[in-house]
Amino acid sequence: MSRWSDGVRAGVLVGAAVLFAVPLVASAVFGFSSAGAVTAEPLLDAVASPEFWPDALASLLLAVLTTLAVLVLLVPTLFWLHLRAPRLLGLTEALSVLPLVVPAVALVNGVNLAFRATVPGFLVSLYSLVPFYVVLVMPLVYRALDGGFRAVDLPTLVNASTSLGAGPFRTFFAVVLPNLRQAVVNAALLTTALVLGEFALATLLLHDTYPVFLAQIGQDSPRAAAALAVLTLVGTWALLAGFTRLAGRRPGAHHDRSAPAFRTATTPAPVPTPALERTTS
Repeated sequence: MSRWSDGVRAGVLVGAAVLFAVPLVASAVFGFSSAGAVTAEPLLDAVASPEFWPDALASLLLAVLTTLAVLVLLVPTLFWLHLRAPRLLGLTEALSVLPLVVPAVALVNGVNLAFRATVPGFLVSLYSLVPFYVVLVMPLVYRALDGGFRAVDLPTLVNASTSLGAGPFRTFFAVVLPNLRQAVVNAALLTTALVLGEFALATLLLHDTYPVFLAQIGQDSPRAAAALAVLTLVGTWALLAGFTRLAGRRPGAHHDRSAPAFRTATTPAPVPTPALERTTS
């Protein structure tokens, strides 16, 4: 039974790897080859486009602003819910799923009707995408942060910090947040990945972002679009791996390699020395 389950698990993993690897390899072969030879000319032409850097920087700026906004909104909220109102967690979890139910087209149509007549200059700004992106990433970020809070004994941490004389702000920033580092990093990476790949809201609101640039250049140079898509995906994976490893490190975890971590049979035992030497007169 164990061998059968191990075989099924291995088959599922291999199938998933093939499912993800085949499109990536096919896109890389298509994007970095021309007339049977490997070339980076389509990629260089795309990077040399005058729209590439402004659109890429706009998407990066939106990713940073969206990450900060959603963390400032959800981290204190979940902290209060887990500490003071745990009975409301089921309701808030159900409400956080609503952005997945409402399609982006319906959201944009509602926004146009609400803001075009009242605040017409708001939707013209690139920063108008930030609140909409916050709504889109809320289901993912909520669950990433909620898992981090559930893994921590929050009442014990807060009570211990308070008993030692720390105020609420110091307790939150010096005690609670360091224990949520992994969850915060995961939430930030999910937000960055979604913002860098979001196309519907940006194109419907007539804003130029990196996904919109990919779609436009794909009409004129499909190879350049494929090469850029592969680089974006690989860069996102590298960013995810780097930040995950960085978040997994604990301060002070390193030790002096020159000193033995434990005494073995070949390590001589320390020779006892007298605490006080008697002098003879």
